[in-house]
Amino acid sequence: MSFSLMFLCAHSQSLFENAGLDIGGGSNKTTEVDFSGYGRGSVFGGGKQYKLASSFAEMSLQTRLKSREALLNGDIRLRKGIMFEEDVQLIEVKELYAGYSSNSFDCLIGNQLVNWGRTDGFNPTNNITPNDYFFLSADPDDQKMSNFMLRLKYRFSSKVDIDIVGVPYFKPSVYRFDLFDMNQEMDLGSDWVTIASPVQANVVFDPLELPKRKLSNGSLGARLNFELQKIGFAVSYFSGYDHFHGFDLKDFKINILKDPTDIFGNPTGIFLDSTQILINYQPRVYKKKTIGFDMALPLPGFLLKAEAAYNIVRNKDSLMYIPNSDLSYVIGVEKMWNDYVFIAQYIGKTVSDFKPVEKPELGQLTVPSTTYVNDMVIYASTMFNRLIFNQPTEFNHAFAFTVTKSFAHDEWNAEFTAYYNLFLEEYMLRPKLTWKVNDYLTVIAGANYMHAKNLTLFHFSSKIMNGVFVELKVNF
Repeated sequence: MSFSLMFLCAHSQSLFENAGLDIGGGSNKTTEVDFSGYGRGSVFGGGKQYKLASSFAEMSLQTRLKSREALLNGDIRLRKGIMFEEDVQLIEVKELYAGYSSNSFDCLIGNQLVNWGRTDGFNPTNNITPNDYFFLSADPDDQKMSNFMLRLKYRFSSKVDIDIVGVPYFKPSVYRFDLFDMNQEMDLGSDWVTIASPVQANVVFDPLELPKRKLSNGSLGARLNFELQKIGFAVSYFSGYDHFHGFDLKDFKINILKDPTDIFGNPTGIFLDSTQILINYQPRVYKKKTIGFDMALPLPGFLLKAEAAYNIVRNKDSLMYIPNSDLSYVIGVEKMWNDYVFIAQYIGKTVSDFKPVEKPELGQLTVPSTTYVNDMVIYASTMFNRLIFNQPTEFNHAFAFTVTKSFAHDEWNAEFTAYYNLFLEEYMLRPKLTWKVNDYLTVIAGANYMHAKNLTLFHFSSKIMNGVFVELKVNF
């Protein structure tokens, strides 16, 4: 999925996973209570479409209680600001769950974050957690959204555990295609502009209609994990709705302001003067099953990481908003050299039963007819969905590279990430600098730059998400 490539970041643990590791190690204290949090001010701006896309103040109140086998974890965030010229004032439950936790078994229920997989930033096996891709801040982890779930974790030993997750209600990732300025830019073919330059395409996105809230529309996932002396690996399974949805062509109208007639006075269906195409998209969700594998193998001088997921999707009617089954995979190498940390990754996808979409041809006509426009809208909409699913071609190849370096006894940290897609010829650059002023105050500054040669998602999203960010954060 193309949007999963927007923000590259190191894989982080959720509160559940941190707590489970600590608890599994045992503790002599009968009761542990910890209160912490942070306050921050964040600004993101400088883009083409929004000079100030995001500016907000936020307070995070975090609590952790462990008393014998009772566990309570919470992260409640209060946010006030302006995002995409809209006022935002909300209380976000980042995580809030309670339950039973012992050295060998955890049973927790509530709003939780689940991060599966071992590769950095790109995790094709991580299907539990949705994302808000339009929450712009200095920390890409802010985009992760918790799910209400029942989570069971059993540790057979210190080296083997199984993680089972049940999510009763579907929660989608947040897209804001309504922010995209797609008017007059709908890709109706490479020869469209020169042949029919008066044509204007106006695109409207309807709100997403969620599946009915019943258990049969929930999700189930399981992961068997091994942490052996020479290798760590896991196999996983997921069944449920994908957080990434496609778009159905709900309706479109062709408003021809002037339709020429033949010598008998009959309309020709060929238009020459100014014409409008009104396109209405309806978001649609779909179900899938995923079989996954991830591993980390220490080798002399570097660490090898790999992750793969086979996504099984049924689409017997060849609906445009449902992707084909595919195999997504990531191979990465991590190496430390002279206090630098280098991470290089190859990101690939192979689409099953891939069939190219045939582009309509104008034929002998020198100007487009209504039939041609009808076929071109269907063609462009199908290709638009394939871009969303990262399936524009049978094989897709991309590369990512990250380098980090700490200075002055970890007071400064510099990070640079680059991503390039070979087929789409799009890339992203993200430099970031962190200054830890003292034990409490941190200053973060950086930039995000996306570029695309063609009308890909990077082309539209770059107008919103390109820019610089600055954040002041105080921990307590």
